Amino acid sequence: MAFIDYYKILGVSKDIPQKDIRSAYRKRAKQFHPDLHPNDPKAKAKFQALNEAYDVLSDPQKRAQYDRYGEQWRNAEAFGQSGAHGGSGGGNPFEGFDFSTFSSGGGGFSSFFQDLFGGGSGGFSRFGARGQGTAGFGGGEDSCDTEASVNIDMYTALLGGEVVIQLSTGTKLKLKVKPYTQNGTKVRLRGKGRPRVGGGSGDLILTYHVNLPTHLSERQQELLRQMQNA
Repeated sequence: MAFIDYYKILGVSKDIPQKDIRSAYRKRAKQFHPDLHPNDPKAKAKFQALNEAYDVLSDPQKRAQYDRYGEQWRNAEAFGQSGAHGGSGGGNPFEGFDFSTFSSGGGGFSSFFQDLFGGGSGGFSRFGARGQGTAGFGGGEDSCDTEASVNIDMYTALLGGEVVIQLSTGTKLKLKVKPYTQNGTKVRLRGKGRPRVGGGSGDLILTYHVNLPTHLSERQQELLRQMQNA
């Protein structure tokens, strides 16, 4: 697969300051926004590619991986994530919710967009949260809303609790998980999705998935039996 240049897609140089990525995206996206070209599939595809480029370059960690490893940056990130889960306690302050790469539409656009932009120098961004579990991301083709699947453990789902997530922009959000949260419950965070061309942002939609433990002590099993028979 040809190497996609995210910087070229955004129309910026590799040394662009991190703080200018957002404004560069908005300026470029105005040219291809689906609302302005409702019947132009090429403009629609290029807008999706802009989202892919923005999702990577707006995240300092992903951008660093992309700059360092080039075409192999995705493999390098996957290797780093698997290593981070290995060791004993400490290290990553967001251990647990390892929000791995995601891309609009759920499929990754690099192979599709190489014909539109040419092979040049190209997911969606990552955030982490204190807690246990993982999350995957996606988004509608024409929407600035972002979707994420968040795994929580059985105890948090039943008893409730809090998780702190960190967006790719560096913003930290504290979320309250309500007691008796069911598998598949959706939570909408307004204004926390992708930036809109005309200002503001879409929504971040979280879907909770409840993970059951793979092992229980005898004491835990006994407590569950007591609950079952209560």
